[in-house]
Amino acid sequence: MRKPTNEPSPEKRQEDAPPEVRPDSDEPEPAAPSDGEIEFASIDNPDDEDRSADFELVEEAADAALVAEMLDEDDAKPEPPPEKKSEPEPAPPPPPPRQIVLLGAGHTHLQILKWWKSRPFPRTEMTLVTAFDRAASSGMLPSTLAGLYPPDQMLIDLPKLCEHCGVRLIVDRANRLDPRTRTIEFAHQPALQFDIASINIGSVPAAEPLWQSHRILISVKPLSTFLPRFEVRFRELVEQWRMAPGPENLQIVVVGAGAAGVELALCLEQHKHELELPADVRIVDGNPTVLSEFSPRTIRRVEKLLALRGIDLSLGSAVEDCDDESAGHLILQNGDRVRADLVIWAAGAAPPMALRGFDLPKTERGFLCARPTLQTTDDAPVFISGDTADFEAYSLPKSSVLAVRQAPVLWRNLRNYLADKPLHEYRPQTSFMRLLSCGDGTAIMDYKGYTSHSSWAWALKRWIDCRWVKQFQVR
Repeated sequence: MRKPTNEPSPEKRQEDAPPEVRPDSDEPEPAAPSDGEIEFASIDNPDDEDRSADFELVEEAADAALVAEMLDEDDAKPEPPPEKKSEPEPAPPPPPPRQIVLLGAGHTHLQILKWWKSRPFPRTEMTLVTAFDRAASSGMLPSTLAGLYPPDQMLIDLPKLCEHCGVRLIVDRANRLDPRTRTIEFAHQPALQFDIASINIGSVPAAEPLWQSHRILISVKPLSTFLPRFEVRFRELVEQWRMAPGPENLQIVVVGAGAAGVELALCLEQHKHELELPADVRIVDGNPTVLSEFSPRTIRRVEKLLALRGIDLSLGSAVEDCDDESAGHLILQNGDRVRADLVIWAAGAAPPMALRGFDLPKTERGFLCARPTLQTTDDAPVFISGDTADFEAYSLPKSSVLAVRQAPVLWRNLRNYLADKPLHEYRPQTSFMRLLSCGDGTAIMDYKGYTSHSSWAWALKRWIDCRWVKQFQVR
């Protein structure tokens, strides 16, 4: 910076000099501004242009500094974190599948398995619980005993059938059913929860404690194990007789004069002829006649046939006890003793002991009480079919034919119960055809008072039985 001096500047000296008069001009020179006036730069003056340029440079520099400062401030600010993309909320897990548990592999439930294969319910699983891995056709058992069928033809392989139909199989004995907690307890398996349970475990011959406690007594049920049990005992008797033949024939007794007992007696009589075994067959029952639920014409025809085949009858007094020491005897209620080396028990129908652990309403006979819809009478999600059910609206005989006819009603009601729709009612037919195998290629038919003993009746029975069981046999 230059130091100030007392010497006036050229401009000042010029201002202080008097105005010069030019000879060529009449106009005086413009007067200098007086003290106190401010002189503004004019753009016409080159010096003023330089000053304007300086001001512009200063303004530009100031603007540049301001912009730089703003940029520095922007750079100093931390960058905001990137916005996180909102992930979609996971869909709620689907509800667990509903559980239908079928207790027993009776005729009704076998049909349900077949329909489940082609029309399963959505979001639902089905489980079959049975004490045995085989089921048997009750209509084919006597004829198989007579040698008219090979044993495998009357059996149904349940593991194969369940795998084929997409149904879980539990081979165990159900000991308890609690409808309030919807729980089934087993002898060996963990407990199982259900949304709907259906019971179709059939019936057992009457007087179970008696035939369970004596070795010479063989119950016809369970059907799937009857043939092996019978063959073991029958083979023992044959060996004993051949080693020490006695003066008397072997005595084979069938307890029960219903359809099952009569069929078994006729087929056993045929079986002993094939074995050339000296044996006598007898029917014992507390009823005064055979086939009490058949027509009188059929009863007379059967009585004549039994006499012709040499089958004796001991009717009107039920079996009370058994003496199987040395030579076995059945003790009747009237005190009579009937000699017996082998006894097949097919008398009446009683509730299985397993029902005692089912906390459901029961009738006086011990069967489960059911409505016409097949549902239990206490509004629990439990259905009952076949021999296991006693209906509050009517009394029905224990018959596999009726059990088969209940299957369509049970199927619809299982589906409707899950859908909260009204249930259908089962309306039993007033009559149905009965066919009894005679073991020799003939059969007795009873239908609405008409009766026939013929080979064509056997052909009809064979066709019905084989056709029914074949639909459940998976090869």
